[in-house]
Amino acid sequence: MRVRLLFILTIIFALFALLICPASAGAIEVEATSAILIDAATGRIVYQQNAHDSLPIASTTKVLTALLVLENIDDLSQAVTVPANFVDAGEASIWVEPGETLTVEDLLYAMLLRSANDAAQVLAIAVAGSEEAFADMMNQRTAELGLKDSHWVTAYGLNNDEHYSSAYDLAFITKQAMTIPKFNQVIVTRSWTLPWANNDYNRVVYNINKFLDKYEGADGVKTGYTKEAGSCLVSSATRDGMRLIGVVLNCDSMYDQMATLMDYGFGNYKSVSVAAAGDSFGIVEVHKGKSNSVKAVLRQDAVVVQSDNSDAEPIATIDIPSSITAPIDPDQPIGTVTLDDGDGGKAVYNLYPDQGVEEYTFGMVLKKSWVRIWGVLLAE
Repeated sequence: MRVRLLFILTIIFALFALLICPASAGAIEVEATSAILIDAATGRIVYQQNAHDSLPIASTTKVLTALLVLENIDDLSQAVTVPANFVDAGEASIWVEPGETLTVEDLLYAMLLRSANDAAQVLAIAVAGSEEAFADMMNQRTAELGLKDSHWVTAYGLNNDEHYSSAYDLAFITKQAMTIPKFNQVIVTRSWTLPWANNDYNRVVYNINKFLDKYEGADGVKTGYTKEAGSCLVSSATRDGMRLIGVVLNCDSMYDQMATLMDYGFGNYKSVSVAAAGDSFGIVEVHKGKSNSVKAVLRQDAVVVQSDNSDAEPIATIDIPSSITAPIDPDQPIGTVTLDDGDGGKAVYNLYPDQGVEEYTFGMVLKKSWVRIWGVLLAE
């Protein structure tokens, strides 16, 4: 009798816990073949559903294309001439013509707003010399990012059995792209005007991502569709200082499902500030330098993402050397701080020297000595 009563009480307490506790990561189901939601700052996974399945991804491919363009071309006003032997891949297009000259910036806006395949092709050629060489760069870059679910054949994403990625890979490619201010500027632009060769009027491209108007705080990113891939969407939104990146693949109601994902993230998770840009996490001794030491400091605010019901205190693990040898470049990291949020996630931030340090060479010693001797002679 006592055992039976204990069993009944256990069931009652379990049901009560389900009623009072916030939804867990498995409490929603997104009507998509694959989906993921991550925090843009830390990479913390908030929700995932078949996130590592390799699938056709249509024009969401262009997020990686944009990343490579922005990483490899500094001057976006650079003029690009469409090759004489150029062959348009078809479908979404701005109808570039062989011999036509456009800027990298114009092509970037056309690719990300209108999803122009020909703009993606011309950009690929501008970066790598050929579309094939650019595909090699795409595969190399995802490998550098530690992503393993993708293989790239084109810069634009029309169906090809050898061209695929995953919701997971797309989310982290987007996270990397968002570290570039110009990418963030382009993906929220509603329209862009660019010239049209041999015509008396300009082309205007419009942003086809309707999530920007459908969801409060939406600030990106890219749509995609082919018959084989279905409807695909990479989106981002920011509320209360937390920016989330969501991906849904093969999703018929992609805007509604993305809103469900975002609502879940903002409704159940929070961004917690741990340290500010400029905060020091230790002092590193400098050998053979004009300064004897440098501080290891953050270049950006450090945050962790926790579930709303978490009261765990974040724990910082600092990894810096006891000493380094000059010269020291202030733009090169000298260590890291890993923040464990106590809620199942970790965020790693680079630490930088608070100043550059020149090498203290033998020539400098002689020069300094000579200046001192000369000063004494003049004083006499």
